[in-house]
Amino acid sequence: MPAHPPVKAARPRGTAMIELALAMSFAFPLLLGVAAVGVRLGRTLQATQLTRDVAHMYALGADFSLPGTQAIARTLSRDFTLTGTGQAVLLFSTVYVVQQTDCAAAGLNTCPNLNLPVFTQRIAIGNVALRASRFGTPPANYIGSGGDITPVNYCKQTSLVAAGFNSVLPLAAGQSSTLVEGYFAMPAINFLNLPNSGGGYYVRFLF
Repeated sequence: MPAHPPVKAARPRGTAMIELALAMSFAFPLLLGVAAVGVRLGRTLQATQLTRDVAHMYALGADFSLPGTQAIARTLSRDFTLTGTGQAVLLFSTVYVVQQTDCAAAGLNTCPNLNLPVFTQRIAIGNVALRASRFGTPPANYIGSGGDITPVNYCKQTSLVAAGFNSVLPLAAGQSSTLVEGYFAMPAINFLNLPNSGGGYYVRFLF
């Protein structure tokens, strides 16, 4: 008698579909997570490039209190909306360490901010409700129309001290630095509604 080939046991009907469904239940969220990470990486690179570009301009003397210069920043922002209700904010600050000659020129007998880093200018573009500066927010009543703060105020008003700035960039008396901080909200990236996956991105540049 000729030998018959072994007969394979019939696979239970629907088993392959169940296995596929189980595999997809793990693979699909993983693929979405990878896509979210990829999109977020691209957006953070855009945000970093924008902040670095405007920080260079600010350090070289560009006046971001002017509508034309602000329009340039909005053009560079591309996917981010730099409006009062948008998804991004840029904070421009000049930080200066007060020296004795500043106090004398301001006519102050006592100088509370002597040898401390203070804000001498603050300009904001975008939605300021998104995030405050890492180093503090100068009260609006001390900021002029062009963002400037007068010497008598930054020498005397302790609310104008840039808290913690020396731990980032120590400056000697009479030295100054420009600082641009950016915050970019990214709620649309949270595909899976996971905690923190749609959070914002903070970046700063000092010159």
